[in-house]
Amino acid sequence: MTIISIANLIQGEWRNMAKILFIGTHGTDDPTRATFPFMEAKGAIEAGHETGIILMMEAAPLIKDRIAVQVQGIGVPPLKELMDFLFARNVRISVCEPSGRALGVTEDDFAGKNSGFGTSVDANNAYAGYDRVVTF
Repeated sequence: MTIISIANLIQGEWRNMAKILFIGTHGTDDPTRATFPFMEAKGAIEAGHETGIILMMEAAPLIKDRIAVQVQGIGVPPLKELMDFLFARNVRISVCEPSGRALGVTEDDFAGKNSGFGTSVDANNAYAGYDRVVTF
């Protein structure tokens, strides 16, 4: 439960904060769609919301720095720039373990990041723990 002061309400400073989970399913074959979960997570942070990302299927290798630096969609910021913003704010980015391992993601790819592999049980617990789940 959030406690709001009358002063915050009068000054218009109160916002309804949410927990929003973004799911990425697209990889380097569609760099614009691959970038959207990260761009929207950045927007959520800037709006004062709590956020997280799960990378599944073809999106799993985006956690690799050598891949992220190559992703530039149309009309969106560079993926690496968005990832750096999110990592600097300790946003959790989880990678579906079966997809990630099948596509060459290793524990070394998580070094220095608030990220790691997750199972389907972890994903379902995340879905239940967020107010909104958005898939790209």
